[in-house]
Amino acid sequence: MIPKLTRRSAVAMATVGVVAGCSGGRGSASTAVRADDAPDAARQAREARDSTALVARYDAVIAAYPTLAARLAPLRADTAAHVRAFGGRAPAAPSSPASGNGNGNGNSNSNSNSNSNSTGSPATPASTGSASAVPATADKALAALAAAERALADRRSATLLDAPGALARLLASVAAAGAGHVVLLGRPAGK
Repeated sequence: MIPKLTRRSAVAMATVGVVAGCSGGRGSASTAVRADDAPDAARQAREARDSTALVARYDAVIAAYPTLAARLAPLRADTAAHVRAFGGRAPAAPSSPASGNGNGNGNSNSNSNSNSNSTGSPATPASTGSASAVPATADKALAALAAAERALADRRSATLLDAPGALARLLASVAAAGAGHVVLLGRPAGK
């Protein structure tokens, strides 16, 4: 008897396969769907834009909370790799904040206030890529990133069955990576 394949088990299996790819493993660049091979170039461009918007959210949180930079850098790099995999041009990694200018609360540089929203309330996960609205605390910023990753991974998982072969495989891999990011972002900032 063949066990029933559930969405959760499929994502778990895909996550195992993606971990090596997103961490710079041998298959990370070779899984990219080239625009000339993709029958659905508009869809691929949308996926690149969505990943680019997610990179911008990572950049905004890192700028607002420099103490999270080391923790978020690998996830940001994975997301930038997803942009490239979809044929887009990933934004360059921001320069690291100057050491010694913070007081340990992660919100001490002069640019952090420009990245906070004026009400001090958390940004909504459904915001349309607005990287400028960063929640008022590091834990809320991590939760907002996790919600954005989850929403994008869920959408990609839901639509991959309608995508052509190579794009469907790429969507599955990137959705699984996003699900892994959700888990990693779900830990409190101090851990």
